[in-house]
Amino acid sequence: MISVDTNILLAAFRTLADEHKVAKETLNSLLSQTEQVAFTDIVINEFFANVTNSKLSIPYTTIKIASQQIENWLSAPCAKIIRGKPGNFDTFIRLCAETGRTGQQIYDAQIAAICIDNGVTEFITNDLGFEDFTELRIRNPFKK
Repeated sequence: MISVDTNILLAAFRTLADEHKVAKETLNSLLSQTEQVAFTDIVINEFFANVTNSKLSIPYTTIKIASQQIENWLSAPCAKIIRGKPGNFDTFIRLCAETGRTGQQIYDAQIAAICIDNGVTEFITNDLGFEDFTELRIRNPFKK
């Protein structure tokens, strides 16, 4: 199973982003295959928060358009949302301890823990911080 980070969703959605073309092609390719693509609830919520925040997102995106985009991604037969499972806190704490994550750095560990506990093996991101989570194979579509 593959999962995708918020930065990929944002770049795929924002047509003015430098990485838009690569991100959109990557996401479209993932969603047209048979292997499951899992979106953590945290990533979906981060995407929604970013694109609907008029202080962060230019141009500003309405709630309706943002939710339609999420529904479009989730309508792919291979797509699903994953959440923390019982025991997820233990995985999260272990990842924080193994990687030295504290303070604001814990959020990537939270996403990684959900992915690991749900059987994700590959994580697509442009965030170098995820490379610390060795239980996930990290792929950056912007690096060749």
